[in-house]
Amino acid sequence: MTIDFTCQKCDATFEIDAQDLIDGSEKLVCTSCETKAPANVVEDFVAALTEMRTQVAALGKKFSLAMAFETEDLEDLEAKEDEEDDEEDEDDLDEDEDEDEDDDLDDDEEDADEDEA
Repeated sequence: MTIDFTCQKCDATFEIDAQDLIDGSEKLVCTSCETKAPANVVEDFVAALTEMRTQVAALGKKFSLAMAFETEDLEDLEAKEDEEDDEEDEDDLDEDEDEDEDDDLDDDEEDADEDEA
């Protein structure tokens, strides 16, 4: 399986065999301008690629599979995930406000109990 890359810096295209990338015998470096991906990003990519190959092999017992990923498609997915995260953060803030109101009610009840005593 080969992976096609296009350098964002110089717009050059190059291919890397996925197995070579996984084995570490090939580095993710632009063949034209020698731009390198950050090591942590490459490590995460190789780990995900390895897992994906394992799962595709498992599916291969029942199905043939062909895939293509376009960076633009994934950017749209990332934007949707960011929106969902923002909504979750807003929900968390709403819950915190509800808890604060509950605490205020509890304090009022304690004050009333003390007044009765």
